[in-house]
Amino acid sequence: MKKVVVFILVGVLTSLGAIAQSNEGTDFWMGFMNHIDENMNNKVLMLTSRYDASGTVSIPLQNWSQDFTISANEVTLIDMPASAETFNSEIVRNTGVHITSDLPISVYAHQYFARRSEAALVLPVQSIGQDYLIMSYFGFDANNGEAYPSEFLIIATEDETMIEITVSDRTLKGKVAGTTFTVELDEGESYQVQAGGGAAFDLTSSKVTSDKPIAVFGGAKWSQVSTTCFARDNLYEQMYPVETWGKKFALVRHQGATTDRIRIMASEDDTQVFLAGNFLTTLNAGEYVERTFSSASAFIEAYKPIMVAQYIQGSGCNGIASGNGDPSMVLLNSVEQTRDSVTLYSSPFENIVENYITIIVNSLSINSVTLDGAPVTGFTEVTGNDEYSYVGVKVSAGNHFLTASGCGLIATAYGYGEIESYAYSGGASFRSINANPIPVGACLNDTVIFDTGLPDDRAFAIWDFGDGSGSNLLAPSHIYDALGTYRVRLILTDICLKTVDTIEQDLIVTLRQQVFAGEDQRLCEGASVELIATDLPEATYTWTGPQDYFSEEQFPTILDMQPNMSGEYSVVGTISGCSTYPNVTEVFVRPTPDPELREDTSICDGGPILLESPYLYDRYQWASGSSMPSFLVTEPGEYILTVTDDLNCIGSDTVSIVAFCPPQLFVPTGFTPNNDGFNDLFAFRASYMIRFEIQVFNRWGQIVFATDNPDQYWDGTLPGGKLASEGVYVWQANFDYDGRDGFTYVRRQSGTITLVR
Repeated sequence: MKKVVVFILVGVLTSLGAIAQSNEGTDFWMGFMNHIDENMNNKVLMLTSRYDASGTVSIPLQNWSQDFTISANEVTLIDMPASAETFNSEIVRNTGVHITSDLPISVYAHQYFARRSEAALVLPVQSIGQDYLIMSYFGFDANNGEAYPSEFLIIATEDETMIEITVSDRTLKGKVAGTTFTVELDEGESYQVQAGGGAAFDLTSSKVTSDKPIAVFGGAKWSQVSTTCFARDNLYEQMYPVETWGKKFALVRHQGATTDRIRIMASEDDTQVFLAGNFLTTLNAGEYVERTFSSASAFIEAYKPIMVAQYIQGSGCNGIASGNGDPSMVLLNSVEQTRDSVTLYSSPFENIVENYITIIVNSLSINSVTLDGAPVTGFTEVTGNDEYSYVGVKVSAGNHFLTASGCGLIATAYGYGEIESYAYSGGASFRSINANPIPVGACLNDTVIFDTGLPDDRAFAIWDFGDGSGSNLLAPSHIYDALGTYRVRLILTDICLKTVDTIEQDLIVTLRQQVFAGEDQRLCEGASVELIATDLPEATYTWTGPQDYFSEEQFPTILDMQPNMSGEYSVVGTISGCSTYPNVTEVFVRPTPDPELREDTSICDGGPILLESPYLYDRYQWASGSSMPSFLVTEPGEYILTVTDDLNCIGSDTVSIVAFCPPQLFVPTGFTPNNDGFNDLFAFRASYMIRFEIQVFNRWGQIVFATDNPDQYWDGTLPGGKLASEGVYVWQANFDYDGRDGFTYVRRQSGTITLVR
């Protein structure tokens, strides 16, 4: 039966609906790359939250999971199994790690062993994307001839994810620089790409795009930063989607170091980059510039989106007086991506003895910054832009909680040990910075949401809805009561960034239409089903269904359907921002028929056995050629029944029957123990058996004779030697034997014996 579900759609979600994206979330996918210390390295997830939260960490394709709880503003550590590490290059693996929680949490990862350590911020699903450029570094060639490569890792968050990869350098499997290839991954599957060598190879600038959201990590198995600096370490960082890249960055040298290393990459051609107010270079899409950075701070700015990576250099170059430190990599957050609070963990792992947090804020927010509840002081203006200030704070190992009102903050956590270090971004927003808050369309008489995504104390808005009305709210709603095209205009003033932007776009108001979802379908287990959405011109579609099914195809095909995938599949079409009423098609998946004949058994001397299914089917077919519902077996063999039901679903069952007769006990019905040499004993004969016992009882249930020796017989005397009286006695025998199937069986027999003197 076809069903039409009718409801009122309230609001139209715009592309800026993701503007609340941050590193907080309730659903994460991540993975661990190949570490120099394979199988030995420790992999720890550091989970924090502003709330009392709980959830589960799992590796679904390995059937591994662990539940967790977090107290507000505290940190919970989860030790991951060795199998979470991803090995090899250009092979589909099963190492995707899934983290889910009931309330928003933040996730950080730390991978370490033997003074080789690195940490990374982990992004939730709502903050990842489909378009990435890789930031990594050169690998390293050891004296023993081993090459430790640059590498990146991809984790799929949905089934049937098509990924296109263009590598910037030769890969371990021989793909040359510039090669483009595709990979299909299902949810939880991973795909790692490693460079084809060590120090001369770097996968930075490789491009990764997909048709569904993916989590991407970049770094190196073991690296020397820079390539001439002593001391090496693994590098590990989650890549940010290109749509979240910013144009303004505050760069602060790591505490105690005299020099850092930086890389700046462009996402578009003709990107002019400025460092501390001075022109640095012009980059095209995917190009990067690398520099040694020795100033205490500097402001980086570009007119198009860029990605900035900062590296702690090896202990031979970083200038840290204690001699501590080692290569580490962190992606910087744009000053456009601040947060009002951050909980992070300063790690003591792998002999870290110095921990620091760098805090960057809009200078307007200096007086509102707190660390673990105490005000933070000592801020210094960023060189090249006095609108931003920073401070480096030495902290103890453990969890720390940062807050800043107004324009928010950015934090980076890092630490040093003897030839050892780690660094990771403490958290930020990851909104699509250039998203347009004006919807492309809406339905007549529906409520339309216009949302800038900015808090009230940060921005001002002037809206013109194009129909003679407007609003000064940052997230107003509006209803259009007439069809047509409306020119919507927004003037947005960002107090923190000191910018005034004017955005205009046509919004088309249309009538809500109806989508056709196809007829209901009934099919057999293992078959494929094609869902059908029609009758809408130039529409986009969204399908949902059982087992969290989701697709944005118009005619999606689902392979290998199972009974638990039965149910209603709902589709919504969208035309110019106006979504249809949903329509539903029901899919029923019939389990594979199982005739359930009987367990395998044995047959003795041709004794007939009737084979038949307890269920009714349309057709029966025995391997012998019979088409009857039942079959009479008179000899050993393998008997196969194939059945077909009313949906033409086919199933079968097989019964193996062997020739075997169980042991028998042959017992007389009477005996005469009068010593005349004839029938003087209660003599019984037993065929093969492995354990035997027999008991004889008088009329009062007392045992008058018992033995477990099949060669010992009753002579008619009672225990103590007294003669038993004439009469009828009951006997009971128990014996074990080995069946033809290898199992041991117990058999019982009983009867009566008459004693006559």
